[in-house]
Amino acid sequence: MAETGSRITTKADISRRGIKDTGVDIEVIIFNIIRNWWIILIGCMITAFASYIVISERYTPTYYAEATFVVTSKDGGSDTVYSNLVVASKLADSFSYVLESPVLQQKIAESLDMPAFSGAVTAKHIENTNLIQIGVETLSPQVAFEEINGIIKYHHIVSDNLMGNAVLDVLKAPTVPAAPLQNMNRTAKVITYTLIAALAIIALLVIASVASDEIMTENDLVTRVDCPALATIYHERKNLSLRARLQGAKTSMLITNPTTSFRFAETYRLFRTRLEYLLKRKGHKVIMVSSALENEGKTTSAANTAIILALNNYKVLLIDGDMLKPALYKALTSRVKRGTSISEVIVSDIGMEDIPTMEGLPTLSLLLGKTSLSNSTEIIGSEEMKDFLTRARDYFDYIVIDTPPISVASDAECFAELADCTLLVIKQGAARARRINDCIDAVSQSGTDMIGCIFNNVYPLDFLSLSGSERGTDSYRTSGYGNSYRSGYGYSYGRGYYGYGYGYSQKYRSDDEGGERK
Repeated sequence: MAETGSRITTKADISRRGIKDTGVDIEVIIFNIIRNWWIILIGCMITAFASYIVISERYTPTYYAEATFVVTSKDGGSDTVYSNLVVASKLADSFSYVLESPVLQQKIAESLDMPAFSGAVTAKHIENTNLIQIGVETLSPQVAFEEINGIIKYHHIVSDNLMGNAVLDVLKAPTVPAAPLQNMNRTAKVITYTLIAALAIIALLVIASVASDEIMTENDLVTRVDCPALATIYHERKNLSLRARLQGAKTSMLITNPTTSFRFAETYRLFRTRLEYLLKRKGHKVIMVSSALENEGKTTSAANTAIILALNNYKVLLIDGDMLKPALYKALTSRVKRGTSISEVIVSDIGMEDIPTMEGLPTLSLLLGKTSLSNSTEIIGSEEMKDFLTRARDYFDYIVIDTPPISVASDAECFAELADCTLLVIKQGAARARRINDCIDAVSQSGTDMIGCIFNNVYPLDFLSLSGSERGTDSYRTSGYGNSYRSGYGYSYGRGYYGYGYGYSQKYRSDDEGGERK
C-alpha cells in the first residue's frame, strides 16, 4: 500500500488501472479498424507503389527456343520400335551432360562469333515415345534461336562418341521466341502484395485494440475510471449539408444551435438534471471543466454546461481559464471586448452586474480571453483571483471555469484549489485509463471534488445492428415531439418562460462559421 498526497492508493487501484478486461469486444475492434481506415489506405498505397517499382526493377525477361528430335537406332533389328524407345530414353537421361560439354558449347560459341555459350540447355524425353525435346533459355530471343540451331548442327561432336548407336533427326525445327518465357504479371503481384499489407495492418490494429487501454465504451468508463459518468455525448456531425462540408464551414456545437440534433440537446438536458442534483446536495458553486488531453471537447462541454444551467434561470458566470490557449470565444462565436478577460477583470473595479452577458441569454455572463499569457499560474494563484471568486460566489448561482488540459499544464491543478468540484471530459478513444486516473489523482489532491465526467464524442458501437433503443429514439424524434421540441428549444424561449429567444438562434445561424469543437 502506497500513500500519495492525501489519497491512499491500494493494490486494487493499481491492479485496476490500465488493465483491460480479458474479454475481446468485437465491435470495438471493428470500430478501430474503421476509424483507422486512412492508415490502411496509406499502407496499401505505399505497398502498391513500392511493389510496382521492385517488381519492375527485378523482372528480367528470358526467352526459350525449342526443337524436337526423333531418336532411332542404327542397327535396326527385329524389334526396332522397342530399340528406338530404349535408345531415346537412355539418350535423354544423358543428353543434358552432353549439352553441357565445354567442347560442344565452345564450338557453338565460335560458330556464332560469341565469347561464350550463354544459354541454359534442357533435354526432356517424351514418355512412351522416341522423341526428345531440347530447349535453350537466354536473355535474348535471337541468341536462343541461334544457340538451339548450333546444338542441332554440332551435337554429333559429343553424342557420336557417347552413344554411337543413336541417330537424332529433327522432327520440329525451332523458331525465334515471340514472347518471354514468363510474363511479369505485375498487376496481379501488386494486388497480391497490397492485400497482404492490408491484412497485416488490420492484424496489427486488432492486436492494438485488444491490448489498448483507451476508453472505448461506457463499460470501460465505469469499470476503469475513478469518477462517475454523468452523461454520454454521442458524436454530432458538424456540417449536415454537402455544401457546408465542401466549403469547410465550421458549425457551432452548442445546444442552442438549431442544426444540432434532438438527441444532442436532450442529452444535455438530462445531464443538467443530474448535475443540479449533485451541486445542490453537495453545496458546490464553482465548477472546473477540464480533460486529460487536448482536443477532447472540454471547451464546448464547458460552454454547453454553462448554457444549460443558465437556461434554467440560474445566474451563471462562464470563465475562460485557459490563458495559455484561449478558445472559448470561438466555441461561443462571440467577440472578445477589451478588458473582459479574467486576467483583466480581477485587477479592475468592475462590478459583477457589469460583466458582459451572452446575447439573447442575460442570465449567462462571460469572461472571455483571446491573448495567450505566459504568467497564467501567477494570475490563478494571486489574491486578486481569490477575492474575485469570493465576490462572484455571492452574486452568481454557479461559476463554470474552462481550464487547460490537466496533463498539459499545471493551471488546472491551480484552479482545482479554487474550485468546489471538477467535471472531467473524456473523449472516446483519446486518453488511456491510466493517464485519466493519474489526472484525477492530481486534481483530487488539490482538494476539489471530482463530481463526475462527460463521455464525449462517442460513436455508438452497436453499428452492426440498429438496437431497439436507437429505433425508439428515431421514432420518438419523427413522431412530431422531437421536431416540436427542437423548434421550441431553438426559437420559442424568447416568447416563453426563460426569455431566451429567436434573435439568439438567428445570431448563431449567421455566426456559425466561427464555431468549432476544441
